[in-house]
Amino acid sequence: MSGVFDKKTEKVSKREERVLREQKEKKKTRIIAITTVVVFAILVAGSLVLNSKFIRRKMPAINIGGVNFTAAEFDYFFYNAYYEYSNMIYQQFGDSASSMLPTTGKPLKSQPYPYAEEAETWADVFILNATEQMSEIVQIYNAARAAGFEMPAETAQLLEEDIANLRMYADAYGYPSLDAFIQQNFGASINEATYRKALEFTSYASAYSEHVNDSFEYSAGELADYYNEHRDEYDTFTFRYFLYRVDTVSEADYDSTEDYEAAKEAAQAECLAKAEDIVAGIFSEDDFVAAAHDYDHSQFEDPASTLKVYPGSWLGNYYGPWLKESGRAYGDVSTADSAGGTYIVFYIDRDSNEYNLVEMRQILVMREEVDPEMLNAEDIDVSDLLSPDFDADAAYELAVAKADERARIKAETALSLFEEGGATEDALLGLMEEYSDDTAEGGFYDLISKDASQNKMILEVENWLFAPGRKYGDYGIVRSEDYGYHLLFFMGFGERLCDYLADTNMRKADFADWKASLAPVESNKLWGFVLTSN
Repeated sequence: MSGVFDKKTEKVSKREERVLREQKEKKKTRIIAITTVVVFAILVAGSLVLNSKFIRRKMPAINIGGVNFTAAEFDYFFYNAYYEYSNMIYQQFGDSASSMLPTTGKPLKSQPYPYAEEAETWADVFILNATEQMSEIVQIYNAARAAGFEMPAETAQLLEEDIANLRMYADAYGYPSLDAFIQQNFGASINEATYRKALEFTSYASAYSEHVNDSFEYSAGELADYYNEHRDEYDTFTFRYFLYRVDTVSEADYDSTEDYEAAKEAAQAECLAKAEDIVAGIFSEDDFVAAAHDYDHSQFEDPASTLKVYPGSWLGNYYGPWLKESGRAYGDVSTADSAGGTYIVFYIDRDSNEYNLVEMRQILVMREEVDPEMLNAEDIDVSDLLSPDFDADAAYELAVAKADERARIKAETALSLFEEGGATEDALLGLMEEYSDDTAEGGFYDLISKDASQNKMILEVENWLFAPGRKYGDYGIVRSEDYGYHLLFFMGFGERLCDYLADTNMRKADFADWKASLAPVESNKLWGFVLTSN
């Protein structure tokens, strides 16, 4: 009986085992199916998150000094850092700048950065620059909030004007909306609200910076003491100079480094000796001009080619110390060795910049540029081109003269209308739109000086502005070789240049000290940083 029982039990066990196995397989299949659905859902959700502009505008990406910035807001600063860097390179290197910048239309994070070890890609560079810029702004922002500073009405107005200008550009370039224009330039997830928020943040900090900078006050005595302490740097030096070039020595012509170095020293000594011979024959400024012309008549054909008016900070270490020596007098002549040869220097004057800065408005009528290869019918009779006696150079000079004449007539017409209107500032402003080619708003310029390092005008205009007896309301037409005709209106005098230089540099130093005193901030990337566009 036990045997029968044992057999029956065995059959049941196998059936149950098969049922259990089938159920297990079904359960496994179901788990796999459920898992697949869940994984798919997660992938879909992740894709939606990564591509959601809304999420990018809301998800914190980085915390700096206790302030959270979303991925979209970081993009604003990232692209701003990119544009600032690009503009700096273009200003420094012009047409060759593109070779020093990342390739456009290609992800920055896929382009290696070739210039430094701390950044592997171009994206790293602009992430670093943006973070540094944001950290500085947060420091100032936090200080402003702690001080209870409120954004000035004029700052808020400028912000609205900036937004309005963006809208105008968007319309002008055919964008369907302001959002589309902003996204094209600052990242796909940025809209007007994000842009405005970032701009408000930076404008608030900038306004507080200006408030702090303007709060510094200096007495007349403090300004004078500071200027005198830095006189060698700020005084304006007038002098003449030219370089007597040393003969080139090629290393390939010598068997050893010692012989090559000896030959270079001999060439330098010979150069200095010849320069000193020239100096021995200079007894006047005319002698100096003649000596420069004799040395290189093509380079120094114009007497003005050797004349320089530089602030002390521009003089360098070759002839600068000699020019700055106490007791230096007009007519002093000296030499100064350099790697390229020997400078021959003629001292004229040292100005302590105690004159007043000036202000002006102008209507600028620019002379049309004339292309010698494309003379138009207004400048030349087409039949002249067929003449065997046609002189292209003479035709070009005639075209330039005609262009100058047209500019003169237009400027004199503006002058007549200006006088008919009472020769007032308002009368001049009323003619700006129709007659002026000047890009400055209202043709207005202030803080104009004779110092090359400050707001210096072209010589023809400068000579008119600083003529003795000049007073508010004076006006006149001045012709310049570089531009055309300037209808000038004298607006008056400002502070002395020496006081302006002292005040500016003292303020700069005090502001730098104030920034250095601000509480440091730390930056921490958050999960949302993966959503940034870089």
